Amino acid sequence: MTGAKIGNWVVGPEVGRGPHGVAYRATDDTGRAAVLKVLTLDATRTPEFLQRFPAEMLSLQRMNHPNVAKFYASGVHAGSAYYASEWVDGTDLGTLLRQPGRTADEPGLNWKDDLVRVAVQATRALKHAHHRSILHRDLKPANVLVTADGTVKLTDFGVAKVLNLPPLAGDADPWGSAGFTAPELLAGKPFTKKSDLYALGCVLYAAATGRPPFAASTAAEFLHKHCYTLPDRPSHVAPKLPPELDDIILGLMSKDPARRPPTAAALLEQFDQLRGKLERKGVTVVWPPDPGDTAVTMPALRIAGESDDAAGDPVPPPLLSRPAVVAPLFLLVAGVLAYGAIFGGGPDPESLYASAQPLLASDDPADWDRAWDEYLDPLSRRHPELFAKEVAEARTRITDRRELRRAVEQGAKLKPRSEAEAAYFRGLRLAQAGDVSGAKRTWESAVAAFGAVEAEARWTKLAADGVAELAKTPGVAPPPAETRPGLVDAIARAKKLQAAGDPAAPSAFDALDYLYRDDPKARDLIRQAR
Repeated sequence: MTGAKIGNWVVGPEVGRGPHGVAYRATDDTGRAAVLKVLTLDATRTPEFLQRFPAEMLSLQRMNHPNVAKFYASGVHAGSAYYASEWVDGTDLGTLLRQPGRTADEPGLNWKDDLVRVAVQATRALKHAHHRSILHRDLKPANVLVTADGTVKLTDFGVAKVLNLPPLAGDADPWGSAGFTAPELLAGKPFTKKSDLYALGCVLYAAATGRPPFAASTAAEFLHKHCYTLPDRPSHVAPKLPPELDDIILGLMSKDPARRPPTAAALLEQFDQLRGKLERKGVTVVWPPDPGDTAVTMPALRIAGESDDAAGDPVPPPLLSRPAVVAPLFLLVAGVLAYGAIFGGGPDPESLYASAQPLLASDDPADWDRAWDEYLDPLSRRHPELFAKEVAEARTRITDRRELRRAVEQGAKLKPRSEAEAAYFRGLRLAQAGDVSGAKRTWESAVAAFGAVEAEARWTKLAADGVAELAKTPGVAPPPAETRPGLVDAIARAKKLQAAGDPAAPSAFDALDYLYRDDPKARDLIRQAR
């Protein structure tokens, strides 16, 4: 199509091709550059779609923000819908993250210089759009463009709604739309602002770790992971990431929309609080200037009856703006701080560590955060050589307990809508745990039991697909039971309790029987010992 005239645009070279259409660089009569996207889906060539398409795209003209690629025009040409938007000289985030050169310590963006800057600008763009009742609906790294000077621009706002594509309609690509789809959409619930925030959390997860939050080979597996699987904490993959930023990302990715920030504006406040907390620790992050904070000089109000040229007596400056007052105060405060740093020293390491212990023993996650923020974090920064192992173990324990509580709370709320759905996901969990035979039996039983029930067709079809996938993936046989150290040690402990006449011995053997009920060789070993 190079050289063709589409609307007011002269088509230039092709610059991209995706599942929905082809993108070209184009220019208008004034020489203004744009990216022109021509839709190629069969569903976008129907008379009904072509008639409503230009009108539905007009709402995008309400957006005008430095972090949003401007929408220029849309229309129909030769039976194909097209739209033109701002040409951005930059690279999409997905391409940046897949470039070589990442390290184990920093597999994604540098969090201080780049990650926070991307997060804040993307959030500002969502805030601007949401205030105009426009949802993005397809936020992913490919739609986050980063220019050479670090400016972020979000593209393709609202296009997914116009195309009316169902969730997981495309390929099961972890970097595509499937990897960033909110779980409520997969359950058939409507798209909301919080769905955009979930997708933003997934994008920031990828930016921090260099990989999408979930990897899957089928649409069904993506569905399960978004709805039921907790991702690894970003800091487990990117150890330099501060825990406060870690928590913000995971909060955005909560399965329950009620646990996410209520709005993009609220999320910006969280980032601002993060900035303040880091600065109090002496950590400086690159913070993008806010175009909405430009200072405006307002004329002073005149007293009624005062003439325009009445100068009047000059108003003395406020006390704290006078150099003669500010300079001595500054020196006094600096001296007090220096004295405290040299002679005060704060609590000793033993007191800090001891003060954290009761909070760590609490059942309240807020107490765990206090233990870290008020005691263990200061201890690790002021005395890194003391209690290093204990502090690291405590931080891991806090993280693991929070994830366990989150998993239990979310799991308790999961209510499969049918017996076949429950059976399908039971088989999927077995497959993910490596129990291929158990997954196969569960799925085959689901097909046999519910295959003739029309209302269960979706789940029985997925179960049958699961059996077919397992047939392509040979399972790995577990090592001989007698060579597994954990199992051998557990059996030895149960035998020791039995020999001593301890009443806990039957419970220990019963527990082993239950855990290894699907492993005949392990069960034989347990029964021999019993």
